[in-house]
Amino acid sequence: MPATKLLSSCETDYNNDLHSWIEIEQQIRNLAEAGFTHTQWMQNWEGEYMYSRSEMFQARDVLRHYGICAHSIHATEGGIRTSRINGKKIFQNRYRFTDIRKDYTSTNEYLRLAGVDLLKNRIDLCTYIGASVMVLHMQLPYMMFEEEPEEKTVYYRQVMKSFDEIKEYAKASGVRIALENMICTPQKYQDEQFDLMFDRYDRDFLGFAYDSGHGSLMCREDYYHFLKKYNDRLYATHLQDNASIPDELLYQEDGDKADLEVLLHDSHWVPDVDGTLKRGLLDWDLIAELVATAPLDLPADFEVVLTINEDDPEDEMKQLIHCRKQAELFYQKVLNKK
Repeated sequence: MPATKLLSSCETDYNNDLHSWIEIEQQIRNLAEAGFTHTQWMQNWEGEYMYSRSEMFQARDVLRHYGICAHSIHATEGGIRTSRINGKKIFQNRYRFTDIRKDYTSTNEYLRLAGVDLLKNRIDLCTYIGASVMVLHMQLPYMMFEEEPEEKTVYYRQVMKSFDEIKEYAKASGVRIALENMICTPQKYQDEQFDLMFDRYDRDFLGFAYDSGHGSLMCREDYYHFLKKYNDRLYATHLQDNASIPDELLYQEDGDKADLEVLLHDSHWVPDVDGTLKRGLLDWDLIAELVATAPLDLPADFEVVLTINEDDPEDEMKQLIHCRKQAELFYQKVLNKK
């Protein structure tokens, strides 16, 4: 019997969310040279950039040239929803944004429709590069919900209006949307969000993207809560490791300081699948077991942040090869548990 080919996936912006096509191609070349077989297209995951048709062809052809398969992308929900505190990006999601021009959750109908157009643009990108899953953030203005409970009804009304409008477009394109579990959003609001959305929309259209690092930060009693609860909707992963966060830092009265600490603890380390680095706290055997029972197209996507030593010209490739080996080990674990 021939040996099973080991598959592996790492996102295209493992080093930086680059916008130069020369730099983007270089990172894809690096993934190929490190031995990765798949990737998640992550460029422009934030903001309101619209890909032209020619750029979609370029993305397709660059991936094909280097033999990398993109089975998922990370879409943008519109606008810049992060701010910088002490040089570190944090998500500002407790209240509605007022300066976003393309927002599928907006109460302004023109802006909402522009947000729908942005999502359709990313669905088109999926079809051009051969991706079948589009990961999407759906940040919740949960403090607004607490202070003005009637606004929750308005918010979900607008969200569902937008999803109703893109549902058939996505299905006709063969693309499923996967909502990601978030950081800086309490677990109870995310449970409510996923339950509402999955009750309304079928599995052919809407599913779940599990970010393991986010889960370890926000799900205090069970890091794998979302992965277990929505396992039958698991269409994408952002697998990463970290050391979580102490309760006293997460539950500070100053919301900005708490969010900053969460982001500082969102390490995006390479999963320590073989346990050699002795860092991180996630159980990769358990995650593999849960992934094995899910309707996820393998391989699972790693979402890591590599800090490159610029003084060592070989450091980037060394880290990428280590990451690829861990991804292959995880892929083998999943196969063993099927």
